Amino acid sequence: MRRIWRPLVMTSDKLASAYALERRSPYLARDLIEFSYRLPAEHKISDPAQGKRILRDAAKALGLPREVWASRDKLGFASPVPAWLNSTLAGWADAQINTALADAPAAFRPLLEGGLTPGSRFDRTRMQALRAAAWFSNQTGCRNDPQLPH
Repeated sequence: MRRIWRPLVMTSDKLASAYALERRSPYLARDLIEFSYRLPAEHKISDPAQGKRILRDAAKALGLPREVWASRDKLGFASPVPAWLNSTLAGWADAQINTALADAPAAFRPLLEGGLTPGSRFDRTRMQALRAAAWFSNQTGCRNDPQLPH
């Protein structure tokens, strides 16, 4: 498994560079990934506009200058999908999620319910809820009509 990472990362870097995009995948250590998934959300992002809270806190604690840990000169490349799901496709998204919620087990409900509240342009909560709704509908044989608005 570890052997496949190097070519994938190198290919990703080369493709991104071909289109003048900065694409980095620095956090591939399994222990670090597992640790980050165990952290409560408030330790990762306290203010969505700020992002990377734990990294900023660590840089600040190490005594790095404010220009380093408070820098906002780089922004992510935002997909238009969250904006679509919060505007043009909001009714459709809510219908898909609510259909799945009608029969969803209790453990599955928080994931779906999280998608009923619109988020920021970087927020993927609604998209994750839609994927979960589609998966749940597929698993249960429930017909969740995916017709998009015109």
